[in-house]
Amino acid sequence: MNKRLSRSEFLFAYMIIISLACLVGGFFFGAYYMKSKIASEQAAVLEQQRLEAEREQQLREQKLYSEQDFIRFYYAIYAPFLELKRNHFEKMEAWPNLDQTKRKETLKSLIDAAKQTSTKLEKEVPLPTSPLLVQAHSQFQSGARAYLDGMKQLLSDQNSNALTPDEITIRLGLTSWFQANEQLYHSLAVWESAYVTKQPLPKEVPDNVSIDQWKRLPFHYKTYIAALSMTAHKKWGDYNPEDLTARMDLLFESDDVKNLGIKDVNAAVKLLTATDAVHSGDFKEVKNKHYNRLKTPEIPLYQ
Repeated sequence: MNKRLSRSEFLFAYMIIISLACLVGGFFFGAYYMKSKIASEQAAVLEQQRLEAEREQQLREQKLYSEQDFIRFYYAIYAPFLELKRNHFEKMEAWPNLDQTKRKETLKSLIDAAKQTSTKLEKEVPLPTSPLLVQAHSQFQSGARAYLDGMKQLLSDQNSNALTPDEITIRLGLTSWFQANEQLYHSLAVWESAYVTKQPLPKEVPDNVSIDQWKRLPFHYKTYIAALSMTAHKKWGDYNPEDLTARMDLLFESDDVKNLGIKDVNAAVKLLTATDAVHSGDFKEVKNKHYNRLKTPEIPLYQ
């Protein structure tokens, strides 16, 4: 004779069944959730890769950062800036040996040079495929105006004759020129990414770069980091970022780097600039030996 379950036994069995159902359901729901999450993350990664590949393809197909833009930019904008900078450092090299009258004449000469440069940079330059170069043009214009204003202020300052060349440089508005330099060399790194390495640029530049990291980087990205380092260390000299890059490459390849305890780019920049080890033309001096396979836009900067 079958014994019927009591009310309490029935409820207990019912609760066990419900619990098992919830357990099994929770397991499958959790598995489904994790599967969906993983699939979603994978889809996001694939989508990011697709977008990066599409961006690189657009760069190549649309000819963004075309060599023609770099040529226009160099002759219309960068060459006048380099000429003014060369003029400045030549005058500052002679400054300590000049009397008061000659120093005033020097400041007037640099004011005239800055006016001419500013006039040249105010001209419109078509750079249809290079947004970073457009930004750099604007910053070089601002830099020329700030330099001109700074020199005029120095000429009117009765104490300017007592200033050293370094103190004169500090008194000039160089912020825009630092930013322009960064944008120019960033554009060169983008060109290299699109047409040489065919690899996307890192999303962010590290705050500091170790020697091992530096050695693995392509040349134009290193010059971009060098430009950023010049800004960070407020180093404005007669040299360019490619000259600093060449000096760091040579330093990192030598035994001196261990003896001096240099472990990263920041330490190298401090050492090289403090010892006046970087000069204009350093890159071209070692180009044939160390960079004979380097691909660059066809501009005099690298020739």
